This record gives sequence, structure tokens and C-alpha cells, in this order.
Amino acid sequence: MKEKKIKYQTEEQKEIKKFIIVLIGLILIIVGIYYFTRAFVTKDLFKSNTLEKQYTNGAINYEVAIVGNMLNKPQTEYYVMALNSENIEYSYYRTIASKYSSKEKALKVYFVDLNNALNEKYVAKEEEKSNKYTSLEELKLGEITLIKVKNGKVSKFITDIDSIKKELH
Repeated sequence: MKEKKIKYQTEEQKEIKKFIIVLIGLILIIVGIYYFTRAFVTKDLFKSNTLEKQYTNGAINYEVAIVGNMLNKPQTEYYVMALNSENIEYSYYRTIASKYSSKEKALKVYFVDLNNALNEKYVAKEEEKSNKYTSLEELKLGEITLIKVKNGKVSKFITDIDSIKKELH
């Protein structure tokens, strides 16, 4: 006759068994939520991963400058127009510069966006006025400023729109 063995479990063994069952259940729920989300929310579970990737070629805009390197351009004489791209008249100022650039003997015009974080320290606050050029470290620019650079040094600093129109005529 076979003897029947009775298994006795201690309380610790019962608690460990419960913990493992809860842990496995939790893992199954998390994996289920992951696949549910992939299948019904993002809808990419059943799509093939062999989709063709789209790449965008980077381009460098040589007409844009930052204040810190505006004196280091390759030409000996050029203009730098500093203006805020969020200004309502931004496109008007750009049009003035574009018309000038289309002329036969026009100097190169670079644009500095005062809204760019790299140019932030050169922007005059509302209570400040744009100043005449003394040094790059002390420079404060207003809503629109036209700077003429000759041989790596500022030769003209114009902040009035009428004077800028005359200069770029």
C-alpha cells in the first residue's frame, strides 16, 4: 500500500507563493497594457518595421548670423540687419533688404534674429534704448538696427527706419 505524504507549508512559504503569484499577475497585466496600447492606440503593432525612413537634409543658411560672430564674415564690407522675427513689420524690413540685395553692386546683407536665444543678451529691454556701437560686449539692439561692417569693424550703426531706407536705397 502506498503511503500518502502530507505536505506542510510554513507561513513564510505561503507568503512567498502569494507574492510570486501577484508578481506574475502584475507582469502579465503590464505586458497586456503594452500590447493593447500598441495595437489600438498607436496602431503600430501590426505594421511592418521595414517602412522606409524619411530623412531631411540639413541646410545652412549663410544669410543668418548671430551677434557674437557678425564681425567675422568673409566679405570686407557688408550690412547686418538686426531685427526681431516676431515683430509685425518683420517681413517689411526683410523686403527692404531684399530689394537692396537685388541691385547690381549691392553689399551682402546678413540678418540677425533678435528673437534667437543666442542673441538674447544683445537685445535692449523695453526701458533701455538701443545704443551706438561701442563694443560688442556692451551692444544693445532695438527692434531694428542696420549695421554696416567694413574690414571687421562697425562703420555705421543706424536705428531709424527712414535712415535705413536711405542707406539701402
